[in-house]
Amino acid sequence: MDIAPSQYSVSASRVIDEFRNCGIDYVTTVPDMLQIALHQALEDQSTGIRVVPTTTEDQAVEVAAGLHAGGKNVAILVQNQGFYAAINSVRALCLDSKIPMLFIVGQFGREFANLGKSPRESRRLMVRMLEPLLETLDIPYWRLEGPGDEKNIFAAWQASRERQGPVVLIAGHFIGFPQFRDPAKRHQAA
Repeated sequence: MDIAPSQYSVSASRVIDEFRNCGIDYVTTVPDMLQIALHQALEDQSTGIRVVPTTTEDQAVEVAAGLHAGGKNVAILVQNQGFYAAINSVRALCLDSKIPMLFIVGQFGREFANLGKSPRESRRLMVRMLEPLLETLDIPYWRLEGPGDEKNIFAAWQASRERQGPVVLIAGHFIGFPQFRDPAKRHQAA
């Protein structure tokens, strides 16, 4: 199967632009392979967004809650497996305590054959169960699955503020990393 993965991704620079539109000051994270381009872009201090790496997803949520209490705007970057591991912190701090939080959750394990289709059709449980879990928890979500989806970041940010709770942006594929079968083309994309 010949696919153009870049049609299923949002560029890191567009994500950062939207973070700036939202006034995000900090990102807490357990680095996620699917968001590696975003992590690398955020290393540039000229973005004005500070990154707080954490060792667990619970800690990422807890640090974000503390930053929010200190008046800072925060986004949380994790992958699906880590989000599942942090559900108790999400429940306690975001749902019960009504702290608005913006999550970008990478769909680790999503197969290339599933790109352009519903993640609910994935062969992998960890991919299939994310949206139903969010619906069960009454957490609104948007997908980041292709160019133009970056507009969902601001919509999600506003929704988190209005509802005083968590929202999730699901990164269905690598952020900002087009993949090429021909290694020579890889250098031309930069």
